[in-house]
Amino acid sequence: MAIFGTQNVRTGMQVVGSDGTGIGSVKEVRENDFLVSRAMKRDLYVPFNAIGNVSDNTITLNIPSSQVDNMGWQSPPLMGTAGH
Repeated sequence: MAIFGTQNVRTGMQVVGSDGTGIGSVKEVRENDFLVSRAMKRDLYVPFNAIGNVSDNTITLNIPSSQVDNMGWQSPPLMGTAGH
């Protein structure tokens, strides 16, 4: 199984679901995720472990496009929060 991260993802790449349906394009690459800009929908912070494949200028997620809104990716994950 391939591991994807900042070395594989760059701004401007197209993002599609495992069903091949377009989701959006990469707006920003961060340490543990990447921001996907979507037309007429809220942007998504997609974790690298959701990538199924990267080829040329396309990132294919490991879930169908119809599931992305159910993943809780509308907000960036909280990093370094204390466990109080």
